[in-house]
Amino acid sequence: MKTRKKLIYSLLLIFGIVVIANFLSSGLFLRLDFTEDSRYTLSKATKDILRNIDEPVTITAYFSKDLPPNVAKNRQDFLEMLQEYSAISHGNVVYEFVNPSETPEIEQNAMQKGIQPFLINVREKDQVKQQKAYMGALIRYADREEVLPFI
Repeated sequence: MKTRKKLIYSLLLIFGIVVIANFLSSGLFLRLDFTEDSRYTLSKATKDILRNIDEPVTITAYFSKDLPPNVAKNRQDFLEMLQEYSAISHGNVVYEFVNPSETPEIEQNAMQKGIQPFLINVREKDQVKQQKAYMGALIRYADREEVLPFI
């Protein structure tokens, strides 16, 4: 009976530690960069800029769904970068991902903002076909907008 109580208390203690550790680490972003050129490490200047943002920067990323793996990696890399920016800026970098191909209205809006589609070659069942894709972003800060037509 005592061993059963000990087991229950131990499990509750472990659960409590995990919950507290999760809560404390929710505002942290940690990335280990083992690349030779420190490709995934932000410079001190970039971190300083992100920490000193005084009003929200909104980034709308326009990425197509169902991209080939070699192209879809750009989306994942951009997402991870924005997550890191958001964590360092204490939530002042706000982002969303939009699929322009979802509706004609969203596609038209993206093109009006300066995000243009491009054609990529996709290989399916020993055939190569071309697919329209979007990979751009719109950055808004205060009353300014900047377009990244291609990422």
